[in-house]
Amino acid sequence: NTAAVFDRKGACIAEYDKMHLFTPMGEDGFYARGDHICVFSLDGIKCGVIICYDLRFPELTRRLSLDGIEMLFVVSQWPRERIAHLRCLTAARAIENQIFVVNCNSCSAADSTVYGGTSAVIDPLGRTLALAEETEEILSAECDMNLAEEVRGSMPVFRDRHPGL
Repeated sequence: NTAAVFDRKGACIAEYDKMHLFTPMGEDGFYARGDHICVFSLDGIKCGVIICYDLRFPELTRRLSLDGIEMLFVVSQWPRERIAHLRCLTAARAIENQIFVVNCNSCSAADSTVYGGTSAVIDPLGRTLALAEETEEILSAECDMNLAEEVRGSMPVFRDRHPGL
């Protein structure tokens, strides 16, 4: 349950260990919980990464956003039966944090679990810029990084939030 991030030259520039272990599958019995967030820069863009079940904990993505990320990578292995949750939660994280979200979801099968694929790139308005099928494929999208700044200017959620509540 570790994500490694490589730059264009092949250098490992960041590693992240999943913080929220999926207890229904017994992950807590096999893995150690991560103890730090992961912020890194790719091509001058400040990014963060989370893994699978971490997506269900909005405070983690908010923390990354408060640290200035503009793009969040979500590495996941969501089963086909819960793909609607994955699509909804990735869009919600993009909208509420005014960031781009890039999700890479497994599309294979393990035992009786079939993973749902449908990897996606979502913009800060929650619009899907690219969507994969349930099969393996390479996905790309044009991300206008000025959009996040425009959205933040028109909807100042970070200024208007009450962190003390």
